[in-house]
Amino acid sequence: MRLSSSRARLLRSALLVTALLAPGLTRAQTQHVTQADYDRAKGLQRGNTLIRNGFVSPHWIGSTDEFWYRHDLPQGHDYAIVNAATGRKRPAFDHEVMARALAQSSRTTLQPTDLPITNLMFADGGGSIRISIPAPPSAGVALTRNGRFFTGVDQQYDCRLGSVALCTPVTMTEELEGVIVSPDGRKGVFTKDGNLWLREMQTGQERQLTKDGEGPNYGYGIYPGGWKAASIPRERQVAEGHRLPPLETSWSPDSRTILVPRVDQRHVADYPYVETVPGDGSFRPKLHMVRIALTGEKPATAEWVAIDAATGKATTLAFPYDKLLVLQQDMLATRKTWWGPDNTHLYAVSFGDNMESAWFFDADITTGRVRTVIEERAKDYGSLRADLNSTSYNPPNVQVAAGGKQVIWWSQRDGWGHLYLYDGETGRLRNQITKGNWLVRDVVSVDDAKHQIFFTGAGREGGDAYFRYLYRVNFDGTGLTLLSPEKADHAISSPYNDVLSIDGAEGYSVVSPSGKYVVYNYSTVTEPTQTAVRTVNGKLVAIVEKADASALFAAGYRVPEPFVTKSADGTEDIYGVLYRPTVFDSTRRYAVVDAQYASPLTAVVPHSFPQGVTTQGAAAFAALGFVSVIIDGKGTTYRSRAFTQSIFGHLNVNGLDDHVAAIKALARRYAFIDTTRVGLTGGSYGGWSTWRGVLEFPDFYKVGVATVPPGALQGFMNDYHFTAEHGRPVYSDGSDLRPTPSEVATNWNVLDSRQQAERLKGHLLVILNELDENVPTGSVFQVMDALMKADKDVDLIYLPNTPHSAGAFAPYVTRRRWDYFVRYLMGATPP
Repeated sequence: MRLSSSRARLLRSALLVTALLAPGLTRAQTQHVTQADYDRAKGLQRGNTLIRNGFVSPHWIGSTDEFWYRHDLPQGHDYAIVNAATGRKRPAFDHEVMARALAQSSRTTLQPTDLPITNLMFADGGGSIRISIPAPPSAGVALTRNGRFFTGVDQQYDCRLGSVALCTPVTMTEELEGVIVSPDGRKGVFTKDGNLWLREMQTGQERQLTKDGEGPNYGYGIYPGGWKAASIPRERQVAEGHRLPPLETSWSPDSRTILVPRVDQRHVADYPYVETVPGDGSFRPKLHMVRIALTGEKPATAEWVAIDAATGKATTLAFPYDKLLVLQQDMLATRKTWWGPDNTHLYAVSFGDNMESAWFFDADITTGRVRTVIEERAKDYGSLRADLNSTSYNPPNVQVAAGGKQVIWWSQRDGWGHLYLYDGETGRLRNQITKGNWLVRDVVSVDDAKHQIFFTGAGREGGDAYFRYLYRVNFDGTGLTLLSPEKADHAISSPYNDVLSIDGAEGYSVVSPSGKYVVYNYSTVTEPTQTAVRTVNGKLVAIVEKADASALFAAGYRVPEPFVTKSADGTEDIYGVLYRPTVFDSTRRYAVVDAQYASPLTAVVPHSFPQGVTTQGAAAFAALGFVSVIIDGKGTTYRSRAFTQSIFGHLNVNGLDDHVAAIKALARRYAFIDTTRVGLTGGSYGGWSTWRGVLEFPDFYKVGVATVPPGALQGFMNDYHFTAEHGRPVYSDGSDLRPTPSEVATNWNVLDSRQQAERLKGHLLVILNELDENVPTGSVFQVMDALMKADKDVDLIYLPNTPHSAGAFAPYVTRRRWDYFVRYLMGATPP
């Protein structure tokens, strides 16, 4: 759709207009792109599938120091067991025998080197295994797994091992649908019409626990609109007759108390989504109404209630809700909880309003009284945010020890993210555990008995400031020990992540059940992964696996080149990687694609081998003949407090001035870089940064492709991603609530891309998903409208019936994204 002329044309269910050859190219500069180049780029998009054993995910077997993992073969995979004490490896079972037994029991065809196992649980000294494999879709029911809603469950089989294995399916019934079962297995809770109900699991008898819930907009365990950007999928599940499990609801360990949020969104207005191409094949568009509070509007609220399962007594926990973070689309203010030893106390860590404070509470569930144990206010030490991890995408680095008598706490109060030990009874700071000009990344394990913490850190060992290393330290700060000495990035993160993980590490238990051994993967962007087993004293036991990337290199992959430049203001080191064109001629000059996710919420420059292959699609751009770069400017995470908070109030630039400075510095270093042809692309927050790049630096970024980008932020949901990074909106009456429907906060005018539409000079392609609950479509169309009124040549791909993450890397969208850069930035004709 050429929006500047208001003419439209439908192309394969998406809208796009082509245009002319990029200006300013001489014949000598013109490149030719072939179908073989596109095929090579397609292959690199799935490049990690071409690496064998690029990441080993260990699963500890019971309380032993043995673990099983999926082991990649030249063709297919099998399953192996490793003894961490010796490093010896053996098959988990006879795969041919197991394939026959599972095939007979499941009535499917299974191959020994392609068993679709998702979990193994060993029993009888290894003589039997409970195996989980995906159930056929028709057999799926809606259940909870780790508190999450999903459809289609794994089918479990109990298998007796021997020369002839026998596998028996474990009966699973739909009676569990939407029910959260107590630890003792006797009771379950579910939500109906906004109220919480109890089910006796043995008899099936049901009893209503609460009666003041009013339905989908006020009640217990109900889902606020836009939660996890999945209101429409939930609506479809309910329409199909499924029951959703209660939101963020859990049981006490003694199975007596239910902890449930009571959500109120009665005051929140509906946001309309139109499904123009209904998935059921019908012709009349469908309307979906999702309750979303936009910037400047009062969001939904959530209060925590403790319910006695026996009596139904409901006790509202008196947290200082008015001082806590408002309900977000991807998390509640209270992010993490622990039960006390007597099951009458609940410990909770919560984010404060607009992330400007952080709290640790001790709640008495019998009375509802809540005691503040720790209150950390950012302003008390000159900070802008009271973060509990360098990235809020990862869980808070807070742990309860000694049954609540001790609290391990993460803070940037001394300028770097470090650990502190508090007295959980008095709230008094006992001691700082770690210190220095380096960063604690993630707490991965706590040994309560030995008073030891296992964590990852960065910046302490010299070299790459982002390399993660594994450490052990005592609660009192003594005995700091490096456990992973390799000069590499150690792909270790928190064992769980309830929001988003994009740092290239799958969560798992790094430390063995005995506390004697650790297992981890390490690599650099130039050296493939190795998997090591070490003692907790740092002694190497064995290298379990060495990744094989030969198929990847055969597909045309060239490893990127790490680089360090200075920030635009010259104060900080800026890290990045550069990918040379796969077919490279040093006498030519190449157009540059800045493939980015510029965001104050994370950092995306790859430092490990698997990340280098697929991050931001940069390797695929190199396969097409571009120089591509990935850069982490100031304001991104995993550095000092000063570095990460440096762009506060300047989210309109969002660190992209450092990208410009880095690319110019690289051009002075490498003659093959053509700074007259630089493009910018990114998705989601990276899409926002693409808007900002082409508007803030229109003479530098000549082409932009923004995928599912937040548009006009006044039309975006009330989200700390922006309010905590630029400052809460301030309106003409001095409040942070919008007094009129059309007012833009005075301090947010610089973020209003509508007002800067005249700045656009180059080509811009926007990719918009119709049912994107993460990026309200109106916020995008409002900017597009301003660009049309400014008579700018902006192009749009509109994906019907598509949520936020789906479609962005669909083959059609990928091809059109590549075509856009090939045509307008490279000046070539797409094949």
